[in-house]
Amino acid sequence: MIQLTKRFLLIDDDRINNYITKMILQKTFEGVEVIDFIDAEVGLEFIKSEPKNIVIDEKTTLFLDINMPSLSGWEFLEAFALFDEEIKNQYNIYILSSSINTSDINLANENHFVLDFIEKPVNKVKLVKLFS
Repeated sequence: MIQLTKRFLLIDDDRINNYITKMILQKTFEGVEVIDFIDAEVGLEFIKSEPKNIVIDEKTTLFLDINMPSLSGWEFLEAFALFDEEIKNQYNIYILSSSINTSDINLANENHFVLDFIEKPVNKVKLVKLFS
């Protein structure tokens, strides 16, 4: 197991994917904190209110799905862009999606908040490569 003091936020409407991703993160990286949301709006509210509640040394890694019913990942990113810089600077955002649509990958690559596009399901090899 890799030693990594890190926090992850998962925003995906698929409970099973969140559960699997959370388990893989916890088995891959010792001592990580993983917080998951199935509702993107609730995730946004958490991010928006968090600076008052917690102090974090490192940036939080956010894995964001794009195809969600109430608020898509793209709409989430539009709302995220309106946050104060203090909030935005606390997050490294990765799209975690089952989409293999080239336009989704291109949109992710063009968005300056998104560091990378990761195809679901995430696995230990992908995580180690990403964070090593």
